[in-house]
Amino acid sequence: MKQPDRLKKNIRLSAGSIQKRILLITTSCLLCMCVIISSASYYIFRNYLQDSLIHSTEASLQLLSDSINNSMDDISQIVRFCQTNANIASYIQKSPNPGSVLSVSTYDRIYEEYSNNPSNGYINRLAVITNEHFLQIVSASYSSTDDLAALVPELPYFNALLEASDYDFSTGFVKDPFYRNGKEVLPVIRPISYQYSSVRGGILFLEISSDLFTNALRRYTVAEDSSIYLSVGGHNYIYTEGRLTETDLPYQITQDLSSSALIDNILVHEVLDEEGTRLVVVSPLNMPDCYIGQSISSSELRNQQRLLWFILGGILVSILGIGILLMILLDRMINVPVSRIRAKMLRVADGDFARDPSIEWDHELGEIGRGINDLSENVYLLMNKRLEDEKQKKDLEYKMLQSQINPHFIYNTLNSIKWMATIQGSPGISEMTTALAKLLKSISKGTKLLVSLEEELSLLRDYFTIQSYRYGGTITMDIQVDEDSLLECQIIKFTLQPLVENAIFHGVEPKGTGHIHIHIFSEMLPEKHDASIRIDVTDDGVGMPPEKAAQILLSNDDSSTEFFREIGVSNVHKRLQYEFGEAYGITIESVEGEYTIMSIHIPRKCP
Repeated sequence: MKQPDRLKKNIRLSAGSIQKRILLITTSCLLCMCVIISSASYYIFRNYLQDSLIHSTEASLQLLSDSINNSMDDISQIVRFCQTNANIASYIQKSPNPGSVLSVSTYDRIYEEYSNNPSNGYINRLAVITNEHFLQIVSASYSSTDDLAALVPELPYFNALLEASDYDFSTGFVKDPFYRNGKEVLPVIRPISYQYSSVRGGILFLEISSDLFTNALRRYTVAEDSSIYLSVGGHNYIYTEGRLTETDLPYQITQDLSSSALIDNILVHEVLDEEGTRLVVVSPLNMPDCYIGQSISSSELRNQQRLLWFILGGILVSILGIGILLMILLDRMINVPVSRIRAKMLRVADGDFARDPSIEWDHELGEIGRGINDLSENVYLLMNKRLEDEKQKKDLEYKMLQSQINPHFIYNTLNSIKWMATIQGSPGISEMTTALAKLLKSISKGTKLLVSLEEELSLLRDYFTIQSYRYGGTITMDIQVDEDSLLECQIIKFTLQPLVENAIFHGVEPKGTGHIHIHIFSEMLPEKHDASIRIDVTDDGVGMPPEKAAQILLSNDDSSTEFFREIGVSNVHKRLQYEFGEAYGITIESVEGEYTIMSIHIPRKCP
């Protein structure tokens, strides 16, 4: 697979992976948020709903309890009256016969108190009993001729109720022993003491009607599946169809939740019955061991739970809507920019390096887009520069290897040979012709780029032989090599000849005579840690100003030279930098009217 194709595939895979991750993370976060909020909301609302029902029920039960307690307080008031009234105490002590003045006055006083009591309708029978006689206040429908003084002490619960320190309702509701229809009553038996003495002399017998409870319960509205329970002295009753029916507790207490109640004396139990788990709220009455309770309606609880689920559903729909909105925003804020950046990267992989302003947003992804645009432009410029450099390098190599001898130079050389043939002897002609042949042979050797310094110096000597004959010996040259091992190091072919030619034409020729010194030695460049080779080409010619020296390295105008016109000093400088790096090349030092030093810096490449 080609590199651009592999890059495209990687870009597609990475972009797809990011989008999948964003979608997965967003979906997971939404689901987790929904689960957490739903669970928390359900727990909070369920507890709130349960507490709300408990508080509502306890408030209703408290009102019901207050109604029953008020009636019971009224009855307790008449009991205390009978136990503390002086007329009744005197009647107990004297035990007069029925019809006597004391009996009539005592009866009248008891009846007066009975008539003024707001709850007298719940007292079926009130009797003050001595050892032999009794006074009885009873409704006409409950009247009887029974001898209470003899029959009451024979009741099975008489002693237990009489000897109790307070009201004792352990009997629960019993059938009226003195009424043939068996109306259920709650018996109360309390002692009456003699006047000015704590010795018991008589008995107070009281029958409390069950209407005290049922009348209050009839006014109390409950749901169809809710039940009312009454506990009296350990006897449990359930209120159904306007009457109290004794029953065993139809439930089992599984948990005490009384801490949820607002009123201190209210009890809350979680119970298990045949219908499942329910809540029962119990309120104590102002009667020993007496309680009234109500089970919370399951239907009402279910209705409230439906409302709760409706609210939770609304919350979940809202969360999902917000989540979808967030996903759309994330898609616009992240996925769309990422897709555009990915498309730009694919275009870059296809070779399109044009700047794309549409990916330069005013946020972090826009910074990435600008970076990609800058990078693509830099790559484009670098590629163009590299191609241009390669083209120049090839052009220089081609010019160097395929360069032809300047026709004017050949003409002058041939004229010199002709002149020497006429004036001088054959040895000079032979030497000059030999030098020219060597140069021509070296030029035509093909494409070999690097040669040893020894070979380069040999070519330089052949070239200088021709020039020395041309100028009639007015110029001289010597070569100094500090180390013989340097002669084996490599240099680009035809590096020295253009510099010597430049020294002859621009340095020595204007002066008329001069000397060229070649010095080869090792040096250490600051930019490189390895040893380098330096070659100084020094002439004692006319020199040049600094701006001219700088221009020589930049300009390709070397038309004043002859043999190496196509390979000028600037081209030699560029060839050295292309081959060895920018730290290498040519430097020029010159003083007008005194000298010029052209220094070649190359790495020490030796076999």
